[in-house]
Amino acid sequence: MNKVLTLILVALLVFAVASPLFAGGQREGAAERPIVLVGGTMLPEGHVFDQTLNVFKDRLMEYYDGPLQVELHHSGTLGTEMDAIEYMIQGVAVDFYIVSPAWIANWDRTAPFIDAPFIFRDVDHWEKSLQADVFAPIAESMQEKGLRFLGYGGGGTRHIISRKPVRSISEFPDLRMRVQGSPLHQEVFSATGIDATPLDYMEVYNAIGTGVLDALENEPAGLESMRFYEVAPYYILTSHQIVTRILAMSEKKFQSLPAELQDAVVRAAQDAAEFHRTTEVAMGDDVVDDLVRNHGLQVIEFDNTEMRNRALPVVENYAREVGATEIFRSINAIQ
Repeated sequence: MNKVLTLILVALLVFAVASPLFAGGQREGAAERPIVLVGGTMLPEGHVFDQTLNVFKDRLMEYYDGPLQVELHHSGTLGTEMDAIEYMIQGVAVDFYIVSPAWIANWDRTAPFIDAPFIFRDVDHWEKSLQADVFAPIAESMQEKGLRFLGYGGGGTRHIISRKPVRSISEFPDLRMRVQGSPLHQEVFSATGIDATPLDYMEVYNAIGTGVLDALENEPAGLESMRFYEVAPYYILTSHQIVTRILAMSEKKFQSLPAELQDAVVRAAQDAAEFHRTTEVAMGDDVVDDLVRNHGLQVIEFDNTEMRNRALPVVENYAREVGATEIFRSINAIQ
């Protein structure tokens, strides 16, 4: 009997050593299951947003030693920016995405102020404002709601892209222009006399091509990648905005990651954001010059003094209404 019992115990011991149930759930030498991160952008493959996400992925794979799989999507295949924000806050389907502040308005009324027209004097002023972390109160608010701001990209100067020439603000009332979906952008452009019409970005090309809209406002990167020059050959240099875009991540997802991967995410995002800013600022003039030479784009110089005079009171009033007055003051104080 004792011999039989001994044999049973030995057999159980061998099974315990060999079984994944008793060996931490993992057979010796077997590959550990990778952590999967899913992210994307509304814009097409090759756009600076898509390039930025590839930099983010490459840096993540460099900075994190553990098993990791990063899935990138472009052209809105994960949904609209608003969809992506909703998913990230819920902690489902989308882990990171490049988003416009305008689409965060449903969760934080101050967020569109990040992208407000005429708040930055030029790109240098914009860069200094980001370095001073002037938007920290908005970032902290959104992190509490489930969306972490990993880094700021952009830097392109936005102008009006139109299917008909416009040379003065007196012609604005005849311009039906697509604007971003935030009350601030609608109010600002309406104040300048433009017929401001919110519309999903991916629908704009067809809307202008069929005459439903006359124009949109965009930076050179968007003008080129979305081929808007094909339906709207006039680029009106209103210089009304310096673009700011946010590489954002689900806070739930971020908190679920091991500490080493959290550190890698933060480092990789800063690298990607710097790449985004540097690339988008540098490419602006080159893109416009190429489109003039090779695609018939017509550039119209524009004095935006009156446009600015009409817009800034709306921006300042919006800042008061949503509690962004201190942010506005901080930006204005930066030299």
